[in-house]
Amino acid sequence: MLTALCQATILTGEAAIEGHALVLDGDTIVDIVRDGKQPPEARQIAYPDRLLVPGFIDAQVNGGDNLLFNQQPDVATALAIAQAHRRHGTTRLLLTCITDHVEILPQALSAMRQARVQTQSILGLHIEGPYLAQPKRGIHDARYLRPMIPNDLQMYHRQGDETLLITVAAETVSPEQIKQLCQQELIVSIGHTAATAEQTRAALQAGATGFTHLYNGMTGLSARDPGVAGVALDDANSWCGLIVDQHHVSAEMVRLAVRAKPGKIFLVSDAMPPAASDMPQPYQLYDKLIRLESGRCVDDEGRLAGAALTMAEAVRNCVTIGIDAEEALRMAATYPAAFLGQTRLGKLLPGFLADITVLDHQLRVETSWLGGMLIDFTNSSV
Repeated sequence: MLTALCQATILTGEAAIEGHALVLDGDTIVDIVRDGKQPPEARQIAYPDRLLVPGFIDAQVNGGDNLLFNQQPDVATALAIAQAHRRHGTTRLLLTCITDHVEILPQALSAMRQARVQTQSILGLHIEGPYLAQPKRGIHDARYLRPMIPNDLQMYHRQGDETLLITVAAETVSPEQIKQLCQQELIVSIGHTAATAEQTRAALQAGATGFTHLYNGMTGLSARDPGVAGVALDDANSWCGLIVDQHHVSAEMVRLAVRAKPGKIFLVSDAMPPAASDMPQPYQLYDKLIRLESGRCVDDEGRLAGAALTMAEAVRNCVTIGIDAEEALRMAATYPAAFLGQTRLGKLLPGFLADITVLDHQLRVETSWLGGMLIDFTNSSV
């Protein structure tokens, strides 16, 4: 059945189009036509004075709605987290499993795979640790950090069309291991690292294509040493995730990144349990109580422990600090889709999947479409 979404401004990821309708056939966008020229058999849905934008894609979601995937790596938790973020315009995401007991990651992989049978929202898993550097571990528990051993590589094989993203420290995982991970079709990102510039470049040459939450958990820029962040900003081909929650990265450094690497900076939420929750609660991470303090997820020492952020909030934060709204929306959908190799996501153009977030002109989410289906926010099976 054809559906025409009309009377809205369409932001395709390439251009803004007024006075046109988006035509869907099942799960796919098939045409963009002038309003009034829709196929007569199409179901008409009007969104006057609204924006139709590509559904947000979040590559780093630890939790949401007071749930933490590491704490409960099961199907019910995976589905509930995806449902919570759908209410805020995120149509697709990677669940994230951080450094933990050795038995947690296999449970997380299994839960992700079972949950994907029930929802299109979950693209796969982001494995953030345990192959991180002690000096830049942040909130990751030092007890569980370790080097990668040959047996570990056997666990990291994609199944079907799932996406597996792994964050590693460039000084902890060798270029040979990075090359092997890439051969096994994982996306390798550099993060939580105090690597030298030479080690960082070697990781990129071995096949790493991303940097995890740019500036955070890595060495910064100085006059005579670019640090990991400097190599990331200088490298033309790699992608950088960025947490724009007004706490992790200053406005100046966000703007600097966007100017330095146009089209290569994408937003991530690094969402923890308080994110996408109407009534955020303190939560347990390892043996620490994490509380929400002035919008920051912090432990008793004041260390940041992820973010209480949704992608919609990240977009609005970008606009507040002077990033063009269309670019901010591309950072939330078009660029993460490209980084993750999702060739049919991230744009509203013929041939792309009909993942659509409907916004008002204050960039607040009104509703979303996932694979051509209007999302029922009360239904976790969508």
